Amino acid sequence: MNEPARNSTKQVEQLHVCPECGSGLVQPTCWEQAGDRAHWRVWRRCPECEWACQGVHGEREIDAFDEQLDIGAHELADELRALERSNMTAMADTFAAALAADLITADDFQL
Repeated sequence: MNEPARNSTKQVEQLHVCPECGSGLVQPTCWEQAGDRAHWRVWRRCPECEWACQGVHGEREIDAFDEQLDIGAHELADELRALERSNMTAMADTFAAALAADLITADDFQL
């Protein structure tokens, strides 16, 4: 009888996911090498439920966490650019409307 193959590789803990509320926004607040070069002590915090902890994690977990942090940073930067673009468009439209309505005079630019 064939037994199912057992996977001997350890499941990597998803350090960016809060074990309390399930949020994917867990952030590192501090870190330091722990013992050998392959382990790090990381202090983490969830901004949604204020859960916090510290623990020592291996290189695979830290690499996966770092990758998720990079993804989050890129998403934030993309959102910031979109918000800036939207705000600048609204300001330009308002300025153009004020110019068209002759609401801007030389007095508006006095130092």
